[in-house]
Amino acid sequence: MAAKKVKDKWKSKSWYTILATDSFGKKEIGSSPAPSPADMIGRVSEASLSDITGDYKQSHVKLFFRVTKTEGDKAYTEFEGHEINQDYIRRMIRRRKTRIDLVVDAVTSDNKYIRIKPLVVVDRKVINNVETGIRNKIAEFLKAKAREQPISQFVVYMFSPQIYNDLYDQIKVIYPARKIEIRSSSIFEPTKEITREEEKPEEEPVEEEEESEAGVA
Repeated sequence: MAAKKVKDKWKSKSWYTILATDSFGKKEIGSSPAPSPADMIGRVSEASLSDITGDYKQSHVKLFFRVTKTEGDKAYTEFEGHEINQDYIRRMIRRRKTRIDLVVDAVTSDNKYIRIKPLVVVDRKVINNVETGIRNKIAEFLKAKAREQPISQFVVYMFSPQIYNDLYDQIKVIYPARKIEIRSSSIFEPTKEITREEEKPEEEPVEEEEESEAGVA
């Protein structure tokens, strides 16, 4: 009796090149096998911002892209969100500093909902009304800025040095920031509940470590 032929699953799959969005120059960010084009839809691919821009100083930023369509062996994506490496965040926080975290839900001019999580570090301890003032200023500014731009432009702005300068200018009349970062972001559906609650820090500040160069001095 002849032995059954074992089908090679890998040979039955096609490989697709995954591309970043237009905002990131449709840079190739990876490849993945799939039995059919339909199986690629919805997959999320990760890429370091430094891999896209060539700037190693941005290696702490991880981007997420979701595949939305395929053409031939190319898989096209939409921006899904980003996050900053936790080690990088720990290096931002030093003793006798105050960490201020907040969550901002904004809507862009093309009706994309984006949740932005800024992180502000200020020298010494500050009183509650100072923290509240900083949170309010940043939230108001980011919501207004998002309303002016489509998501493709707002995402580019979110990773540019200009956003840090703008945020610093917004809060310097209340209290000057030592560092400002957008520690994460995510695109979400408008059916999800939009919250204005402030988010607590995920980790306690750590003691003396070498200070990071990023952010606003």
